[in-house]
Amino acid sequence: MRLQLLIIFLALLSLSDSAKLKCIDITSNMFETLKPLPPSNGPVTRCYNLKLITKKMTPDGSTHLVRTVNGQYPAPIIQANHGDRLIVNVINKLGEPSTIHWHGIFQTGTNFYDGVPGITQCPIPNHGSFTYNFTVNQYGTFWYHSHFSGQLVDGLKGSLIIHNHKDPYLKKYDYEYVITLSEWYHLPSDEIAPIILSPSYRGGDPIPSSGEISGKGQYNCAFASKNSSCNPNNGVATYKVKKGKKYRFRIINMSGSTHYIFSIDEHPLTLIEVDGHLIKEVTLKTIPIHTAQRYSVILNANKPVKNYYIRAKLTICTPINNQTLNYNYLLNPNVVGILKYEDAKDKTPDSKAYPLNGSDECTDVNPNILKPYKINPPKIATHKIDLVISFGKLPTTGSIAFINNSSFVSNFNYPTNRKIINNLNVAKFPKYENAFAYDCYTKDCKNDAVDIYIRANTSRSHPFHLVSNQTGIEPPDPSKFNLLDPAYRDTVTVQGNSTTVIRYPMDNPGVWLMHCHMHWHLMKGMALQLIERKSIITNMTVPEDIFAQCAG
Repeated sequence: MRLQLLIIFLALLSLSDSAKLKCIDITSNMFETLKPLPPSNGPVTRCYNLKLITKKMTPDGSTHLVRTVNGQYPAPIIQANHGDRLIVNVINKLGEPSTIHWHGIFQTGTNFYDGVPGITQCPIPNHGSFTYNFTVNQYGTFWYHSHFSGQLVDGLKGSLIIHNHKDPYLKKYDYEYVITLSEWYHLPSDEIAPIILSPSYRGGDPIPSSGEISGKGQYNCAFASKNSSCNPNNGVATYKVKKGKKYRFRIINMSGSTHYIFSIDEHPLTLIEVDGHLIKEVTLKTIPIHTAQRYSVILNANKPVKNYYIRAKLTICTPINNQTLNYNYLLNPNVVGILKYEDAKDKTPDSKAYPLNGSDECTDVNPNILKPYKINPPKIATHKIDLVISFGKLPTTGSIAFINNSSFVSNFNYPTNRKIINNLNVAKFPKYENAFAYDCYTKDCKNDAVDIYIRANTSRSHPFHLVSNQTGIEPPDPSKFNLLDPAYRDTVTVQGNSTTVIRYPMDNPGVWLMHCHMHWHLMKGMALQLIERKSIITNMTVPEDIFAQCAG
């Protein structure tokens, strides 16, 4: 409790502190090795400016409007060291509201800076600004993205890398890169949404126009409209390496809806991190990675000097029929980049791909082979939440998503944390807000945990993300729970027609959104909110700027 009050006190200093700091208009180059921040004698406060603007760009050779940060897509890479405080000034020039969510960051004591509209804040209005201020007591590979409407799909997303100079793997590699995976839709999300929500729509999730590695893809220009420009030689993501050196690749699936199987020809990849958690080394040739998941791998550049394909096999994990939006488009699912050795000739790679295992599509890396670097046995479950996810229709809509027969809708002008602070009774919340509240039974809740059983009554797979704390993933049978050394991650794939159990500790009071990270499913209502330790939230002191943008 004292720690939380201290963190809240630090948050209250944000406005005066940011005025004194030199804040950087950050930019970055995806294809340069990261330059980790030098170690310091103690935590550092780092201040960045993020200007949200719409800009014409050609991610896949075809020119379209892109939601960008500081004019960049993907958005600039933000870096910090473990223990640092981040102050991020967001200036919104998009022409519509927005927020920024810090994906994977626990926000311990600063739940109000989690960036989820209708849950922790009201949206930042057009021509408005908002300052996020939080401490990063974690390290690893994270990302940030808009949590408003379909802005993530339209490009508003970037990497967040938290370094630790005591990382036990530091001496095992020489350089590091960030690789992002995504997809691109030529129709903007606000045009796609009314189509797939229409009562007459009978198709599946829309088919993207292209897949991308680090913001570069190739659209099939044969399908380009007559009046549009399309470059069939758009170029691919290229990462340069030196023979004899080792590289850490931080891989982030930033897509709105697509699953990938990642590999680099003829180079096994040693997995060392999953969703911001270090694991014991395990070497794989191919890595399945669903929406919002992250992995760090070490690559040994010890092969003959030439060019090798980086491959990302795109999979759409939902049923498709001939009424699906973009059905007639011939999407190339084999997205490629190039691993280019220093002194290699500028030739098309002739490298050999690893054979793909069809069972890897729309799945996660087998959790049984992921072992935490430091064993952290899960707490005892003192609460249980049962969830059933499904799809259905209402008379006025097309297909929408349900959790326990309720489709999620939030109130952007009256966020849930404000309701709790105002001491509203959760039992009286509208059903469609899908609110689940719980408290603990032990002092400081140090030994309490929640089990969430997610039953998918659908043939589709769903990458579920919990924006609160580390989670252990279990099979549905309690007798088979791994209570010794489970893998921890913040995004897990729930397979269709199956049950997955998530257990997480009750040590982070706040209001947290839990949702399918496939944008079209979240848009349709596949989400719920977890109200953890209401008695603590009610007594929190919240900075004045949090609710300053709310109407009324």
